[in-house]
Amino acid sequence: MNEHEIDLIPELVVKENEPVRYSKDSSRRTTGYRGHSALTEIDEITKIPITIITGYLGSGKSTLLEEIAKKGDRRIAVILNEFGDSAGIEKSLTIKEGNSQEYEEWLDLGNGCLCCSVKDNGVAAIERLIAKRKSFDYILLETTGLADPAPIATMFWLDDALSSNVYIDGVVTVIDSENIEKWLSDTGSHAHESTQTDGGITIAHLQIAMADVILLNKIDKMSTEDLDRLEERAKSINALAPVYRSRYGDIDLNKILDLHAYDTKDVSQFVRDQALYHDSTIHTISLEFPKVDPAGFEKFERFLQDILWAENDVETWNMEIYRAKGLVYCGTSFMVLQAVRKTYELIDGGEDRPNQQAFPNSKLVLIGKGLSFEKLKTHFQKSVGLFLIES
Repeated sequence: MNEHEIDLIPELVVKENEPVRYSKDSSRRTTGYRGHSALTEIDEITKIPITIITGYLGSGKSTLLEEIAKKGDRRIAVILNEFGDSAGIEKSLTIKEGNSQEYEEWLDLGNGCLCCSVKDNGVAAIERLIAKRKSFDYILLETTGLADPAPIATMFWLDDALSSNVYIDGVVTVIDSENIEKWLSDTGSHAHESTQTDGGITIAHLQIAMADVILLNKIDKMSTEDLDRLEERAKSINALAPVYRSRYGDIDLNKILDLHAYDTKDVSQFVRDQALYHDSTIHTISLEFPKVDPAGFEKFERFLQDILWAENDVETWNMEIYRAKGLVYCGTSFMVLQAVRKTYELIDGGEDRPNQQAFPNSKLVLIGKGLSFEKLKTHFQKSVGLFLIES
């Protein structure tokens, strides 16, 4: 590849049920991934969903896993991805078959962490287990309390595009109601220093930002007023994810499993009202705009790449997008956008158009740090040639 090919925009050729996934790695090379949606018939038969359970230390992730295992007759594999004292940590894979026998195997990931430089080995190890023992139909992966779930989610999402036999169903973030404000705000304590990222953003911020569902746990000692405030705080960081309240991880499984959060064409989740509380670090912004002309769709995609990959004028903004979803009307059809960090996918919605009265315009929802509506509006109008619709 010569130096002029490195920054070429990949040609966008979208066919129904054939998502196109693009990412830009640290070497600034553009890579395209083609695969089949998890909604297709063959995938429903062969693929096993994986839900990532994340949350800060002591939030109640393990209690939630125990509650899930008690309910229903699913054959669930639980992967515990926690740090330990040994460099060669083996990971315990507990497989529960409904309310019947429980047994263990050992999943050795070498360096004891899925989200590392050899992270792809994690998917390969899980696939080997599936091939070896086809005795479970759902996987729950509990991250360490100090983990940013984005690299893990991206790993499974990209592997799905390469015809893996597992697919990511969603990310569930468990919040400790009693301590979450400390983890979000108290960046000065020694115990919290290891969880800071750039710009005062903590791992707790990133865990909420990546959530497809937020579980406000340990609510029994909190007042209704305090819980309402915490819910608004969570929604201000991530306005896309529904927030549910629970005691000891007791929650309706239909609210946290089988979400299809990374392949859904249900656009209702893109238009939730944004919270009035604005977090000073990470928050949600939405851009509403008219239908994009098919001939100008490449301009919209260039804008998308600019803001996700911090290119052109955007690289001076000190902005970073962690999650994005969108509905884009294009000609007589529509596209559904999914993005995690620098990786995005556009899914052709086909002929099943959304209700025009409920969703009259295109909409792009961004979760990230340093988001400026005015800068985004100016760059959108300059790049795409359309004006945003402002209420």
